[in-house]
Amino acid sequence: MKHYIFLLATFAWSHAASAQNKDSELLKKLNEEWIGSYPTKDTLKMNSIFADDFVLVNPAGVKMTKRDIFSNLAHSTNPVLTAKVDSVEIRLFHNIGIVNAKASFTFKSGEAGKTCYMDVYEKRAGKWVAVAAHVTSLQ
Repeated sequence: MKHYIFLLATFAWSHAASAQNKDSELLKKLNEEWIGSYPTKDTLKMNSIFADDFVLVNPAGVKMTKRDIFSNLAHSTNPVLTAKVDSVEIRLFHNIGIVNAKASFTFKSGEAGKTCYMDVYEKRAGKWVAVAAHVTSLQ
């Protein structure tokens, strides 16, 4: 009987670790897609990543909604030309995922920028969506 309980516990732990690994990889992918959508102004991609109640605090401390971000992309006078994730760390807490990362950008003006950011994801109805973000400029 002890052997059976040990095997059952080992299977449960292995299954949970596998699911957590899968979620971690998915959040890394969503992070890459989100950052990669700035140069192409891919609001459809962002829309699939952002929850409807998504809120971002930009480097200037301004709170922005999903609609605000899309409007800024459409009317930017200095659009992002390239964007690259430099590093990423994922932490999972049940249905909450925290992404801590750094990214590099180049702009139409020739300027370059670096940011570090924290994104908060929530698993809603089986799907990870970004619910909050805070971005800090490193320059």
